[in-house]
Parts: sequence; structure tokens; C-alpha cells
Amino acid sequence: MPATTRRAGGASAVLDPLVATKDLRRAGFPFRSGTPCLDFVATLAKRGMGDRELIGGPAAFATWLRAAELPAVHEPVSAEDVLGVIELREAIHALTRARVDERPLPRKAIQRVNRAAQMGTPSASMALDGETLLPPTAASLASVLAIVARDAIDLFTGRYGHRIRACIGHDCSLFFVDRSRPGSRRWCAMAACGEKASSATYRQRHNGGAAVAQG
Repeated sequence: MPATTRRAGGASAVLDPLVATKDLRRAGFPFRSGTPCLDFVATLAKRGMGDRELIGGPAAFATWLRAAELPAVHEPVSAEDVLGVIELREAIHALTRARVDERPLPRKAIQRVNRAAQMGTPSASMALDGETLLPPTAASLASVLAIVARDAIDLFTGRYGHRIRACIGHDCSLFFVDRSRPGSRRWCAMAACGEKASSATYRQRHNGGAAVAQG
């Protein structure tokens, strides 16, 4: 079923489905982390390598919500609101970076996430056929952010709380949850960074072998 969005005045528009690419992107946003809160952190791309903001305004944030399959926000979102969204994102990033670095989690970031999680989250419904799940269509901004905040709480306090990893790709700044049995995953996604590294290794070995042969 195609997604719909509500326009001012009550009219609805049918939205085209967002197709995931090979490297797990939708609408230009990466979704390789394995959990919504870390996909949220990934909306600042190339951290430490240029810091490219992907949700710099209300329209971009609305697109990310749709790509992340989260409920839309039913009230207008202002540029000031987006600053609050980014503040929550950076709090989750601070927790993530500390966990990856094996440092104590910063208390201010914990408190910020806890505050965001206090708002009630939108609920799904059951269709009249008694079998079909109807996801929430829209909610307040605070309720939508509460979904992400609660996901962060569940992650950091749950089974995989110490399986948060930083991708080792040389030009990648993404974090991901390592749910592999041995706990030895290194890439955010094989199709994105793993294949690049394998190709680079192959070229290095091939070129090195050719140089030895020529010498």
C-alpha cells in the first residue's frame, strides 16, 4: 500500500514508496545502523570529516521521518524545532561515542534522552478485519522524538548495549549494532564499506604483486 501524507485543508496525497539502495540508503539518508536511534545519529554525515548536516530544516526532517518509517508530525515544524531535534540527536551521539570509546556515559546526555522519552508515543491500531496492523499516521513532534529516545534507552540498557560499534571504513562515520553471533562485525554494511575495503585490499595486493614482478 502506498504511503499517504496529509495536506493543509484535509486533502491527502499519495507518496511514492522509498526504495532502499544496495548500500541501504533511502531518500539520501543511510539506514545501516540496525536501530532507529543510531540511524538518527547518522543524519549528521561524515562526522569529523566535514560534518554534513542532512536534516538542516523542517522539510529535510520530514523526509527523514518518512524514510525512517516513523510517524509524520501533524503540526508545522519550525526551524527552531529542528534545533531541538538536533540537540536530541547530539545527546544520543554523545552516548554512542562514549560507549564505543568505553567511557562512562555523559550524565547530561542521559538526562536529555530521558526527558525526551517521557512523552507518550503514538500507538498503532487494529483494522476492523481484526488482522491488519494500522501504523500511526501522524503525531506531535515530542511524541515522534519519544520513539527515538526510547529506542536509545532500550539499546543502551539492553542485550546489545555493549555491541555498539563504529564502522572501520576509512571514509565512514556511522555506528551500528553488532548482532553477529561472534560479535566481530566491522562494517556498517558489507555492500557499503565492506566491499570498498575488499576492493582496496585486492588492488593493493594486485598492484604490489605487479610491482614485484616488474622489479
